[in-house]
Amino acid sequence: MMTLTNQNSVSERTSVTQNETFPSDTEISRRVMRIRSGWSDGEKVRRRREAQERFADLLDKLVGDTAA
Repeated sequence: MMTLTNQNSVSERTSVTQNETFPSDTEISRRVMRIRSGWSDGEKVRRRREAQERFADLLDKLVGDTAA
């Protein structure tokens, strides 16, 4: 009688990085404000409209998913 064993020949790797630190909310806000400061008024209006449209689309999809 033969006995088979299942042994993986590939070692498992972890994807955790060492010493990973995430920026604080304050640092993220500072970076965003630095980027926005270079935008023209027209660019700010255009980006705001696009964001509002994406948000409305997201809400429509969420409402549609709950109705289904």
